[in-house]
Amino acid sequence: MKTAPSPELQDAQPATSTPNAEPNAQYVTVYTFYVYDHDLGKPVIYPRMATPAAIAKMRGKMNEDSAWVVDASSLDIEGFYSESNGKPRR
Repeated sequence: MKTAPSPELQDAQPATSTPNAEPNAQYVTVYTFYVYDHDLGKPVIYPRMATPAAIAKMRGKMNEDSAWVVDASSLDIEGFYSESNGKPRR
């Protein structure tokens, strides 16, 4: 038995992209953050910036005022920003 396609699917149009948009550009936001240094007995600023997910894994406290938007390819596999791969897009 053959069924007719639903009217919602017949009228659906494929999504179009903006002509000036960069189709492969992906950006992420990275932050400075604090972690507790057990040797010093106090919180310290971690020397590298990271994504919120990487900061959460380290149980760090994100400094929201330090946000930088960077190219996603400048992150390592764990979500830390490597400044040698690019400059932030402020």
